[in-house]
Amino acid sequence: MKRIFGLSTLALVSLFGCAHSTMRGTVAMKVSDNEAHVCMGDNEVKAGDKIALFKNECTGARGGREGNAGSCKKVKIGDGVVERTLNEHYSLVRVSPGVSFEEGTVVEKQ
Repeated sequence: MKRIFGLSTLALVSLFGCAHSTMRGTVAMKVSDNEAHVCMGDNEVKAGDKIALFKNECTGARGGREGNAGSCKKVKIGDGVVERTLNEHYSLVRVSPGVSFEEGTVVEKQ
């Protein structure tokens, strides 16, 4: 039983250790209608930096069949500013009023 628990713990740590790199540049947690924690740390942004928020708009067939794969484009939905960095992985951003965003929204430094 201890062996199974140990192996399970090791597998979870490995999984979550890699997860942050796949989230880089996205909203990790929506704090309120105008604040969010984003996956951009103190080596990427600083307080006062401007950011842009984007969503992906995809059209066409799902499933990627040959000749009818559809297409996606990145569409800007608004702006914001970095309030402060929280640590090496995350920052708190304030989003401009009226911008509708959610967890997973793409964020880029301007």
